[in-house]
Amino acid sequence: MDKERAIVFIDGNNLYKGLRDCYGIERLDLEPFCRHIIQDRELIAIYYADANFIRERGTDNYDKQQAYFSYIRQMKGLIFLKGYYNKYTDPPTQKLADVSLATCIVDLCHRDQFDIAYLVAGDVDYAPAIDVVVRQGKRVINVYFDTSRRNSYALRRHCQGFFKNITQTIAEQYKYIPPEKEKPESCDSGDPISK
Repeated sequence: MDKERAIVFIDGNNLYKGLRDCYGIERLDLEPFCRHIIQDRELIAIYYADANFIRERGTDNYDKQQAYFSYIRQMKGLIFLKGYYNKYTDPPTQKLADVSLATCIVDLCHRDQFDIAYLVAGDVDYAPAIDVVVRQGKRVINVYFDTSRRNSYALRRHCQGFFKNITQTIAEQYKYIPPEKEKPESCDSGDPISK
């Protein structure tokens, strides 16, 4: 019997905020995390939607985000969907990323590219796309947090009750740890430097 084909759809900004608010963690190591949630199904692809932070609002967060994006873009099978931030709203609002992700869910469903979709998001704006996919006979599992700070109660009703909770244990297990930057070689050879 063939394995069920799975695609994981991740709203990157939604996941980032949820991890930060719930557990004080910023990012996940996506490939092992995705393989964990799909269990023994075949991982066809990971669709990740996000937008660059606005550098002027904090270079440290921007630089950390860009390093992470560079890391995940090297992953085989990851498709990066790029949105942007509208600088003219206060605070700036993310645009295009979630619409791109929802469009991919519907498009890939109609092209019969998956049997089961895992949606890592808590935003009920995805509900119309999920409703289309479910009507086509596909299953959608919502993967998010089940806490008072961040949850997806309104969204998961559209997933026919299929839900996976990102617990603190899971978040800690798959926490992304950036590689250490190379340290410059020490000039200290043990000999005193003459002045």
